[in-house]
Amino acid sequence: MKKLALLFALVLVLRGGEFQNKIKKVREFLKNNNLSSMLISTQRNFAWLTAGGISTVVIASERGTVSLLVTPEDFFLIAPNDEEKRFLDEELKGFPVRPLIYPWYLGVERDEVLQLAKKYGGERIGSDLPIPGTIFVENQFKKLRYVLLPEEIKRYRLVAGEAAEAAEKVARELEPGMTEEEIRAKVAYELYKRGLVPTVLLIGVDRGIFLYRHVIPKGRRLKKYAQINICARKYGMVVALTRLVHFGPLSPDLSRRQRVAEKVYAAFLYGLKPGVPLSRVFKDAISVYGKYGFPDEWKNHHQGGGIGYAEREFIVTANSKEKVHLNQAFAFNPTLPGAKVEDTVLVTENGIEVLTYTGNWPYKSVTYRGKKFLVPEILIK
Repeated sequence: MKKLALLFALVLVLRGGEFQNKIKKVREFLKNNNLSSMLISTQRNFAWLTAGGISTVVIASERGTVSLLVTPEDFFLIAPNDEEKRFLDEELKGFPVRPLIYPWYLGVERDEVLQLAKKYGGERIGSDLPIPGTIFVENQFKKLRYVLLPEEIKRYRLVAGEAAEAAEKVARELEPGMTEEEIRAKVAYELYKRGLVPTVLLIGVDRGIFLYRHVIPKGRRLKKYAQINICARKYGMVVALTRLVHFGPLSPDLSRRQRVAEKVYAAFLYGLKPGVPLSRVFKDAISVYGKYGFPDEWKNHHQGGGIGYAEREFIVTANSKEKVHLNQAFAFNPTLPGAKVEDTVLVTENGIEVLTYTGNWPYKSVTYRGKKFLVPEILIK
C-alpha cells in the first residue's frame, strides 16, 4: 500500500510539472490574443491542460461535465455541485485550483458556467466552444497541443501500443463466419479492458471494404477479407490505426492497390520534416497516386493529418497553412477501393517513430526517394 501511495504521489508531481508548463502557455496565449481569460470546456483541452485528466461523462459529447477558467493570476474549476467532489478528489487533486461551484439545477435553467466566467474572468473571455458571450478561439488555441512534451510522448507511446495490441489481437483471432458486430464487440472489449475508449470503431468485411471508405457494421458475415479501423482515447490522447486481414492469397488487383497505398503512405512520412509546409507534403504524396495509374483516387477520401488530443487535429490538404513540427504526431490514411494504410507516427529528431508498431504484426519496408519506412501489411491467414 505504501508503494502505491508513493507511486500516486509521484504521478501527481509529474502531472503538476506538466501543468505548470502548459498553464504558462495558456497565459501567454491570453496576452498574445488580448484576452482576459480562457474558458476551457471541451474534453480534449481539459485532458491536455491537466496532463491526462478526464472530464467525460457523455462519451460522444465534445463538452465535458465541468469547465476550467484560466486568468493571468488564477486557475478555476467551474462545476455543478454533483461533480465537485470527484474532480477535486481525482482529476485535480494537488492542482492549485479554486473551485467555483453552482447548484446543478441552475446549470439546467441557465448557463451558470458563463455567469461565473464573466464574474471571475473579465470582459474578453476566450472559449474553446462557440458559447454566446465569449470569443471562440479554439482554432488558434488547439495549436498549443501540436508539439508534445516529453511527458506526453511517454503517455502516447503507452496508449498507442495498447490500442494497436487490442486491434491486432482481435485481427489475428478472426475467423470466417463472424459478423461485423461480433468483431466490433471484440475490439471494443479489448480496448476497454486496457482502459481505452473507442471514439471511432469501423468494422467492414469483404464487398463493403471495396464499396465504402468508412464501413459501418451492418450484420455482414466475414468470408475472406476484414478491416478493423479504430480511433481510441486514453489520458485524452487519441490513436488511429487500421489493420486488414485476408483469408487466402490476395487477388492481383487488390495486391496492386495495396502497394499503391503503401507508396503514398511512405511519401507522406518522407515529407514529415520540421519546418516543411504540410501543403507541400500533401502535394508530393498525392502525386504518387497518379504515378501508379490512379490520378484522382485521392479525391475520394481525406488523407489524414495531425493527431493528438483529437481524432485529427486538422486534415491536410493542398491549401494547408500549417508546417511540420518536431515532436508532432500524425496519422495519414491513404486509401483505394479495398486498400488502406494507417498508423499513428511521431516526428522525432531521429526521424519517424511508428507509435502503433508492436512487433506482432506483419510490416514491410517501403522505400520512397531512397528512404525506407515501416508500413503495416495485410495479414494473410
